[in-house]
Amino acid sequence: MTVARHETVAGVGWFALAFSAYILASGLTRAVVTDSVLAAAPATAVARDGSARALTVGGLAAVPVLAAGLATGSHYLLVSALALPGLVLYDYTKAVSLGIGRPRLACVQELLWAGLTLLAALLGLLGVVGPLVVFAIWAGSGVLLGGATTWYQGHNMRPAWRLGRAETRLAASFGTQFLVTTGSAHLALTAVAAGSGAAVVGALSAGRTVLGPVNLLLSTAGALIIPYLARSLEKPPGVKIRAAARVTALVVGGATPLAAAVVLLPEEAGLRLLGPNWESADPLLPLLALESLLTVAATVGFAGHRVERAGSRALLFGTLLGLTRVPAVLAGALLFGARGAAVVMVVMALASAVVWGCSYVVLLRRGQTALRPVPQPI
Repeated sequence: MTVARHETVAGVGWFALAFSAYILASGLTRAVVTDSVLAAAPATAVARDGSARALTVGGLAAVPVLAAGLATGSHYLLVSALALPGLVLYDYTKAVSLGIGRPRLACVQELLWAGLTLLAALLGLLGVVGPLVVFAIWAGSGVLLGGATTWYQGHNMRPAWRLGRAETRLAASFGTQFLVTTGSAHLALTAVAAGSGAAVVGALSAGRTVLGPVNLLLSTAGALIIPYLARSLEKPPGVKIRAAARVTALVVGGATPLAAAVVLLPEEAGLRLLGPNWESADPLLPLLALESLLTVAATVGFAGHRVERAGSRALLFGTLLGLTRVPAVLAGALLFGARGAAVVMVVMALASAVVWGCSYVVLLRRGQTALRPVPQPI
C-alpha cells in the first residue's frame, strides 16, 4: 500500500511485475518441490533435500527477471531478481512447517516478517524512505528470515537436485502445469504490460493491493489443502469428493466476509490507502475479489490431481486453460483497458474452477470403476 500510495500508476505497474515474479517463483517452487514433500508426509531428511531443490528453482527463476530488469532499467525487477532464491526458501520452510504440524515456527516467521515490513512501510509513509527502499527492505528481510529458518531447522542451504528420473518428470509436469494455469495469470500481467503499458498493470495491482489481506489468507490456507486431501487418499471416491467440497467451502466462507469488507471500503478510506491511485482501483475491486474467491475451487481441484498423481491429466487441462488465459486477458486489456482485463480474469477463474472440479470428480470415479473386480466366466 505504501508503494501504491507514493508511486505513479506506471510505477505501481513495475512494482506489480516485480512482485508478480516473486509470486510466480514461489508458486513454481510449491508445484515442483513443496507439494511433493508435503504429499510424502516429510521426515527431516526429505525436508532437508527439498530445501536444496527449492533454492535451485529460485535461482533459475531469478535469471529471466534479472535480464528483464537490466533490459528495462526497472529497479523493482532488479531487487526482485536478487531476492528470489531467499524468498523462495522462506516460503518453502513456512509451508513445510505448516504441513508437518509445526505451526509455531511458521507463525514466528510471519510475525517477524510482518513487523519488519510494517516498519519499512511506516518509514515510507512518513517520507523517510522512498517506495523502492520499502520494497527492498521487505525483500531483504524475507531473504534473511528464510535463510535463518533454514539454518535453524538444519536444512540444506546449497542448491542441488537429488531426485530419480520418475520423480523429476513428475515435478516437471506439475511445474509446467502451474505455469500454464495459476502461473499464467501472472504471465498475463507481463503480456498486458508489453501490450497496453505498465499503467494498466498498475491499476490492477492497486486493486489487488487493497485485497492483500484476502489473498494472504487464501494463500496461507492453500498450504493446508494438500495435507488435508492426502488424509483421504485411501478412502472411497465419495469421501474424497466430500473432503474437497468441505475444504473449499471452509476457505471461501472464511475469506468472503473479509473480501466484502474490502469491496465496501468507503472512498475516504480508499483515498487514505492509495492516494490518487484509488480512482483507478475502486471500480475493479468487486471483480478482483470475485476472481480471488473463485480461484480457491480451482486450487482445490488441482491439489486433488496432485494427491492422486494425475500429472498428465493435470498438464492437459492446465495447458488448455493457460493457453486461453494469456491472450484473453491481453485482448480484454487492449480493447477495454483495466476493467476489460479484470472481467476476463473473472471469467477465466470461473472456467478454471469448473474444469478442475469436474476433472477431479471424473478422475476419482474412473479410478473406482477401474478397481472393481470383473466377473470371470466359469
